[in-house]
Amino acid sequence: MQQVHQSLSEQMRMGDHEIERRKILLELDQSDFDRLESCLHWVEPIIDPMVAQFYTLQTEIPEIALIIGDKDTLANLHNSMCKYVKELFMGDYGRDYVNKRLRIGKIHQRIGVSPKLYLSAVSQLQRVIEDHIEENSDDAKQVIISLRKLFYFDNQLVFDTYISALQGVVESTNTQLEQYASNLEKNIAERTEALVQLSMRDPLTKLFNQRAFYQDLEKAVATSQRSQAHVTVLYIDLNHFKAVNDEFGHLAGDDVLIAFAEACNQVLRKSESAARYGGDEFCIIMQNTKIEHARNLCERLSTKFSELVKHDVTLSIGGASCYPGIERSIDELMHAADIQMYQAKELAHKSSTHQFSFEARLDDEDNVTKLA
Repeated sequence: MQQVHQSLSEQMRMGDHEIERRKILLELDQSDFDRLESCLHWVEPIIDPMVAQFYTLQTEIPEIALIIGDKDTLANLHNSMCKYVKELFMGDYGRDYVNKRLRIGKIHQRIGVSPKLYLSAVSQLQRVIEDHIEENSDDAKQVIISLRKLFYFDNQLVFDTYISALQGVVESTNTQLEQYASNLEKNIAERTEALVQLSMRDPLTKLFNQRAFYQDLEKAVATSQRSQAHVTVLYIDLNHFKAVNDEFGHLAGDDVLIAFAEACNQVLRKSESAARYGGDEFCIIMQNTKIEHARNLCERLSTKFSELVKHDVTLSIGGASCYPGIERSIDELMHAADIQMYQAKELAHKSSTHQFSFEARLDDEDNVTKLA
């Protein structure tokens, strides 16, 4: 049977007999279970501050703070630890309890928590809980003894999983080396290329991301300066996109972004590339294209987008270019296109239609503005 169809205790062949045998070896019996369960009524109300105290101590350790990483992860860990502490006092330490402890070991091994850090954390948690037991229990000494037995029981399970996981990694690695040794170079090359492509794409729209856009733009500008050619950049903003997100939800907003990407895929030529610049902003590079010729692409793109999008969203498009006699840095070119986009956006707010605004060339006094 595949492992995905087995619980961790089944994978490790840890049946009821083995579980009971471990309890016997630790002298962990029903009296301990009853003693711990009798504390639940006063433990449960103070679990949250008790766990908060534990993580305050834990995050003072640099290695642990680095592993936790951010406040969202800390909040998730806090909630999980509250459940863990409660389970210590629920009196049920059978198969389900064992599976949860085995999973703790598996998760900690996967995220790279070393045994020394895990044991130091358990020791700290134990001290925090024992301090509260001494303050609140009339039978504190015996409760602490029972709790320590249970912690030993938990630690056995956790480290059995650590060892099993490490053995699994070694066996899996050896198998993979045997399978792929003959064509390792090819596989590495393919995976490297796939990772490079993945790093250059926006995961939602599959268009190039901002990093890839700037790389392409740098090459396009350099080429235009060497060959005395034109290169035009379009800066595009989706009007009313936020309203769609707010009214219909983020999935609807995602559909709008995907619709724009599909419009680009259907309209752009091979020499033109589109990128998601960020949020609801996109950029298009048009090589060997004069600014005055960009209008045609904008019209075709806005028409196709209107056919595909399911919400009342329009495009504000600003254009700027580099051409013979005008050398600009990439930042200057992007700034110029950004200014034009905002001019188009002002018109779009008044008319609720697609709007285009293109920077005038030095030899053309009329700034080309098109209402779609």
